[in-house]
Formats: sequence, C-alpha cells, structure tokens
Amino acid sequence: MDRKQASRQAVFGGADGLTLALGLIVSLSGQPHAIVRAAAGAGLAEFVGMTAGAWLSDASSGFMPALANGGAALLACVIPAMPYVLATGAAALIASLMLVAAVAGVISWLRPERGILAVAQTYGILLAAAALCFGASLI
Repeated sequence: MDRKQASRQAVFGGADGLTLALGLIVSLSGQPHAIVRAAAGAGLAEFVGMTAGAWLSDASSGFMPALANGGAALLACVIPAMPYVLATGAAALIASLMLVAAVAGVISWLRPERGILAVAQTYGILLAAAALCFGASLI
C-alpha cells in the first residue's frame, strides 16, 4: 500500500468522522446519554460508507487506502465520545473537546501542507462546523 495515498485517505476519513463527532457532541450536549450511542452508530456507518465511497470512487487505488479512509472516519467519530462512557456534564464535555483537539492535531500532522497552514485550516474548519451545529441545535 502506498503510504502517501493511505495518509491522504486517513485525512479525508478522519476529517469527516471528526466533524460528525463534533456535530453530535455539540448538538446532543443536553442529552449526554445519547452521545456514545450516536457516535458508535455514526462511526460504524462512517466506516462502511467512507470505505465504500473511497473504494467505489477509485477502485484502481486498491482496497487498503479505502480501508484507511473508513477506519480513520470510525476512530475520529468514536474517540471524542468516549469521555461520556465514564463521566457527564462539564468534565465529559471538556475531555471530549480535548480529544477533538487531539484528533485534529493528528489530522493536521498527516496533511501534506504541514505546519501552521495545516493547523489553521483544520481547526478553522472544526470551529465552523461547531458553530453550524450549535446553531442547528437551537432550532
């Protein structure tokens, strides 16, 4: 498997899964019991959907890069929800957002641009996603 291609796919899937996790955390913050279940279900759907989408859109690249995409989407969606298994309230929210930031750091590091541009773009996208999801949660 081409390492560069797998890295690109992991960034693609990870960014998708992380924005979904952030959306769930922001939208369901008033229902913490639902966050883990929603993240697990969404993460599994992401795993299948992103793997299939990457593979179906570019089968010539092989299945392993597509699997890197789906696996990264699954992990990025589920990892930030894990604090809600052990805690609730502000402690779970803070720990969860710290995990969002950590996963975003990994995504930034995997990006080909690297450096401040990768960090600014990655975290900027997450802030925009959080703001949109917060707005939607007010509806």
